Amino acid sequence: MHTSMIKRNIFKLIILIPLLCCGYLKNYAQDCTVNAGGNSIICGSAATLSGGVAGNTTGTPLWTFISGPATPVIATPNALTTNVTGMTVDGNYLFQLSHPCGTGTATSQVTITAHPRPASFTAGTDITTICATTGTTPLAGVIPAGFTGQWRSVNIFNLARFNTQVSTNSQFSSTTVANPTFSLINKSNHEIDPAYYAILKITSLDGNCSYEDTTIVRFVPNPQIVVVTNWTKCRTSGDTRGWIDNQSTSPAFSTSYAGSAGTPASGTNVILNVNSQPSGASMSFDYIESRRIYFNGMNVDGTYTFSLTITNSCGTYTTPLITFTYSGTTPEPVSFTLASQPEQWQIYDGGNSGGELHCSSMAGTTTPENFYFTINPADPPTVITTVTPSGIQPPGGAPTVSVAGAGTYDRVATVTPPSGGWRVGTYKFTVITSNGSCTRNQSYYIHISDGNRANVVVPDQSVCYPGTGAISATIPLPAVYKGVVNSSYLQDYDPNYTFSVISMPSGAANPTYTSANLRNISSTSTQISNLNRTGDYVFRITLANYTSSVGPFFAAEYACSGTSYVDTFTIHVENPVNANAGSDQTGVCSQTVNLLGNNPGAGTGTWQLVSAPPATSPVITAPNSFSTTATNLNAIGEYRFKWSITSPMGGCMSNAEVSYFVTCALPVRLSAFNAIPLNGLSHLKWMTSSEQHNKGFDIERSTDGKSWNKIGFVPTKAYAGNSSQGLNYEYIDAAPINGANYYRLKQTDLDGLAEYSPVRILRYETINAITIHPNPAKEKVNLSGLQGNETITLYDVMGRTLISQKAINTGNTLDVKQLEPGVYYIGITSNEGKLSTYKLLKH
Repeated sequence: MHTSMIKRNIFKLIILIPLLCCGYLKNYAQDCTVNAGGNSIICGSAATLSGGVAGNTTGTPLWTFISGPATPVIATPNALTTNVTGMTVDGNYLFQLSHPCGTGTATSQVTITAHPRPASFTAGTDITTICATTGTTPLAGVIPAGFTGQWRSVNIFNLARFNTQVSTNSQFSSTTVANPTFSLINKSNHEIDPAYYAILKITSLDGNCSYEDTTIVRFVPNPQIVVVTNWTKCRTSGDTRGWIDNQSTSPAFSTSYAGSAGTPASGTNVILNVNSQPSGASMSFDYIESRRIYFNGMNVDGTYTFSLTITNSCGTYTTPLITFTYSGTTPEPVSFTLASQPEQWQIYDGGNSGGELHCSSMAGTTTPENFYFTINPADPPTVITTVTPSGIQPPGGAPTVSVAGAGTYDRVATVTPPSGGWRVGTYKFTVITSNGSCTRNQSYYIHISDGNRANVVVPDQSVCYPGTGAISATIPLPAVYKGVVNSSYLQDYDPNYTFSVISMPSGAANPTYTSANLRNISSTSTQISNLNRTGDYVFRITLANYTSSVGPFFAAEYACSGTSYVDTFTIHVENPVNANAGSDQTGVCSQTVNLLGNNPGAGTGTWQLVSAPPATSPVITAPNSFSTTATNLNAIGEYRFKWSITSPMGGCMSNAEVSYFVTCALPVRLSAFNAIPLNGLSHLKWMTSSEQHNKGFDIERSTDGKSWNKIGFVPTKAYAGNSSQGLNYEYIDAAPINGANYYRLKQTDLDGLAEYSPVRILRYETINAITIHPNPAKEKVNLSGLQGNETITLYDVMGRTLISQKAINTGNTLDVKQLEPGVYYIGITSNEGKLSTYKLLKH
């Protein structure tokens, strides 16, 4: 189409019909727009295509497969929304949505990046026959093209025994190649059972999809344990078990936890060779855990002599003769649990410890604190007990302790605070009980709270689900206070945060949590994993001791602050709505274009201007509507817009951009056009803000607004008809017609094509003579000859109204002292609409 015709159409849009603000798309190659939806990444082989359409459409849509590493199946090609399957090879799959328009056909494309689990992916086969003394093996993993790999190891025994994940004594020659060497750091003296899960995690290059595979590397333990050959210990009354610890240079392994390298099922056998034992004893091997060896049947004091023979595929080894003597019986634990002292609890940190907790009101006081304990009835009342401060003491130093009740079963320890009184923190004491030959140590704690615990609160989280597989959410934990208030605060105390599911999406797998040691009161965050469905997971978080027999210390800690250690929170698992801003368009010949993004559904979408040619200010009509318009594309060049979509809870965000290339010459932009009556003459004034290929302006007049006559021509002031500057024009009709005078401008291109301006009307009627004086004027203008019902209007040369007032019978005055010197016009309009105009000079 001729550029001047295009220019004419836009000129009409700007100055002839101001109310038409929507896009003038007559000159597009098609008069509808389609959107194939947002590009997406899937961790699988199936997806949903969802398109949209706007404008003048006919017929039905059509989805087609354009390119990709495999040929997928489009379930319903003629529906805007359809499923597609069969994207079984990693890569980009390009689909096109087309739709017939009233004129032409609109198309839009979308890319689905599929990352299905590669069939070739593996961590390799299990390795179970290599001796720990060799301690090195290559791994046979496969990292498929399009993925990166990351190896990590988890010790099998530690996971089974403590539910914690450690990689102690293991290393990879590289954690990112498919076939690294996996080895023990300490081979002959491995300090932990040498069985590991070697886990290979592959991640797509875009970081969106991950898969894991595991192989077992179980080195055969070194059988040559290094024992201590002489032991003298005290036996716990009634205990039939005994144990010894190997030297720190001894290889360590486990014989009892499934999957460990030292179990009989894994090929390691231990035989106890008893040389001698006390009468009545029946010593037997129980199990080995790391470097500690346990025995049964050692229920009699006296001397035991024995050796151990360890056999596996890496050899047989018999230890030297070990002499083990039970020299006496250890006193039984004292009890801190007394009905008369309910504030005392047992256990605090484990074993037979005890303690008590006080609120912050105790801080600063100087009154001694007593704690009470009783001797076990199995021991004589003559056992000796001493109590000494130990561990980390709060600021101010250690208190002093005295013990009363010697020779009785009831004892009391009186603790006198240091100078300055009790301080916030945890005081630790060691309670020693001795029967002369054997002793037992127990711990007791006096904790003084600072009263500053906040409610346990976990904020709701929003995470983005890629569509397949399972994801994790990182959960911030409450602020750490153990050891932070001061270094003694809650020393040795390790409750952990536990989680339970209140509700979760239908069909969801049970969430999994990190091991307890990774979510205790010293942790700042933790992870909840195995989230494999979209929807809301509602959890309860609470504090819990490692065993139910531990006293309610954390409950009392929060009670001192009047706060709660329980909260509920939600993890919103959301599907992303991948943004698609539509297809780029070139050859645009309009100052208004349609913006068609994909529907954000329950999410929110926002259009933004990214870039535009200099000195332009495009306006997006409805920035939060996926289907809207952009106006003021009034210069040649590229206009880029961004469509951003945020999921309802904010967990997923995506954006896409679209370009519109305005390539047509732009029209003459008329910024003002006024008609001013002047002493019986019609003074026409107009202004352009820019011009393209402009020849000039025909001046046309009509008496009825239908039949028009050319009465003059004003040539363009723009060089070669082009200008980006504002230009002013004027024309005087010296012979207006009595009655209505309709005026319009006919803007004419250099090639003869034309557009028309809006219409202006002036009416001329004869009314009574009016006198204006003084003229010229400096401060005031007096008007006489008025009837008292006229309207007095003062204009500037551009026709802008400066003063407008009703006339009175006498004394009509205009105050002009604030006006700049120059030419002005006074219009007098009677009640019947008759108009007279007068020129005024201001000095």
